[in-house]
Amino acid sequence: MTIELTIFRTGAVKLARSNFTPWLAAPGRDELVECPVWSALLRTPEGLIVFDTGLHPVHVERPEATFGANPSMVITMTGEDAIVGRLAAVGVTPDDVTVVVNSHLHFDHAGNNRAFPKATFIVQGEHLAYAKGRPNFPAIYWDDPALRYMPASGRARVATGIEVVPTPGHAPGHQSLVVDLAETGRVVLCGDAAFTRANLERGEIPGEDPVAGTESLALIRSLVRDDLERAFPSHDPTTFRPGTYH
Repeated sequence: MTIELTIFRTGAVKLARSNFTPWLAAPGRDELVECPVWSALLRTPEGLIVFDTGLHPVHVERPEATFGANPSMVITMTGEDAIVGRLAAVGVTPDDVTVVVNSHLHFDHAGNNRAFPKATFIVQGEHLAYAKGRPNFPAIYWDDPALRYMPASGRARVATGIEVVPTPGHAPGHQSLVVDLAETGRVVLCGDAAFTRANLERGEIPGEDPVAGTESLALIRSLVRDDLERAFPSHDPTTFRPGTYH
């Protein structure tokens, strides 16, 4: 059995373009755009792996549930976007998942961690320490003593052909997932190391550490040998490609 990668939508967020591409001029930079939130399932000979757990379904009925009403950031989510339902549609239950990799612990990337009580969670140790207790990393979604976190330190093997790679900049200890597929070749699930393909093309991204962010973008480009079709940014409405890859 080779690795099979399935990418699926787990919600969306409406933001001004300038949040991801600050080099744009007015008025385009202020335009609100619906940006996808997504998760991925990897079927491997060593078990099922989930990358990022998406938005919690509380946002279906209450888009303001996490951070309150905010016209500059509007959550859009349907019942179909809930990760448990997305997995059920491909014959998987949360208890079937052995490993969850979180790129980082923001609410749109770790919103359903508690849905996977039997999984081992791989997060960079630096990021776990950084996120704990910070209000912009809401603990309700991920900081649960019942969950088993395995702190990684740098590049680490997750399974044969699958590796986490530190890509800081958006936040300390952010990581991306590198997957070697038999047909597609190497792909990188960027997380928020690259919001859009334009970030990769320009080598520029806003974040807590823009210099580290630029270095992470260069690393991702090197990993895919500048074939940006094989780099999957986190929130790009123009390049989001749900589906299955081999």
